[in-house]
Amino acid sequence: MLRSRGTERLRHLALAALYFALVTPAGLCARAVRDPLRRSWDRSRTSYLDRPARPRRPCAAFRRAP
Repeated sequence: MLRSRGTERLRHLALAALYFALVTPAGLCARAVRDPLRRSWDRSRTSYLDRPARPRRPCAAFRRAP
């Protein structure tokens, strides 16, 4: 079934309206409830650098032969 150019434009317009009517408010509400990037200021922290849990050792396959 062939679609006309007007039908394609109307479909894109409907999808854009659906996105801005549903997805955008949901994202704004989620950001209002919690801080997903943990951007809030915490005076008790000495550093905001997240250290790795343990140091990584090189894989045995990449070690140089003596």
